[in-house]
Amino acid sequence: MLDYLKLFRIQNLLVVALTQYLFRYCIVLPVLNAQGVEQHLFLSNIDFFLIVLTTVFISAAGYAINDYFDLRIDRINKPHKIILGRKISRRKAISAHFVLNIIAVIIGFYISYKVRSIPVAAVFIIAALLLWLYSIRYKRKLIIGNVLVSFLSASVVIIVWLFEYVNLINRVDDISIFNFEKIHLLLFVYAFFAFLLSVIREIIKDIEDIKGDKQTGCKSIPIVFGKNKTRYVIIGLTIFLMVFVLLFQTYSIISLGFYLFAAYMLFAVQIPLIVLIFKINNAKDKISYTISSRLTKLIIFTGVFSMFLFYYYFY
Repeated sequence: MLDYLKLFRIQNLLVVALTQYLFRYCIVLPVLNAQGVEQHLFLSNIDFFLIVLTTVFISAAGYAINDYFDLRIDRINKPHKIILGRKISRRKAISAHFVLNIIAVIIGFYISYKVRSIPVAAVFIIAALLLWLYSIRYKRKLIIGNVLVSFLSASVVIIVWLFEYVNLINRVDDISIFNFEKIHLLLFVYAFFAFLLSVIREIIKDIEDIKGDKQTGCKSIPIVFGKNKTRYVIIGLTIFLMVFVLLFQTYSIISLGFYLFAAYMLFAVQIPLIVLIFKINNAKDKISYTISSRLTKLIIFTGVFSMFLFYYYFY
């Protein structure tokens, strides 16, 4: 069982679930309550749990299929961490991939039925398909793979509001009486934050894995442009992310009067991003990039956890 938890990246899956729960219960529901939306119009807690479960299953299936097709690369880049072929057979991994996706799609159709919009189930089918295509094709393409997997990371919060909104428009006669501006703003902020930080992390991981990627014909950014230029790209993207976060911090102070959020983001996100810039600039070996990659995971977590503060603000 422990080996399967490693295969499915249990820590990453927990962050996915935490992100969706925080966004719904700390942002979406408080805003809807403030708008006077009656609670019986919300998705039930069980239905929302099934949405999270579906997202987690598709993510886990994506990790399994990625390891399946990356076995040759992993034997070069991280032979001591390989699970497939040693503790779990490749056949079991591909079987787990299909089983998890099938269960996820079935649950997805059930939830779509509950929100009275069967076509919205397509979002789960598309996500599973994109993860498959990423593993077998786009991961080895220049930039496309980085952008695709980062978009899927950002979609974690988008899915939460998508199903809640579809549920509302099918149960309320006139949805225009409600103002969802704050939800849409925060949805954009957190989705874009997740997207850009995921792009940064994916590029750092490409530098980590450059040896195996090069030997297996991948066209990653560091292979095509070299490590030095890639470091400048990472630093540039990080600075851009810092400016984006700073703009939202300013907005939270001027428009919302939410000083606690601005202070939290300074210490929990901005300062770690500055540390990341210094680490990337001074990186000399694979270990340095591994540490930088782990730092981005920490920043993703601290950024996501900031949603908790909005629970107290909106209530």
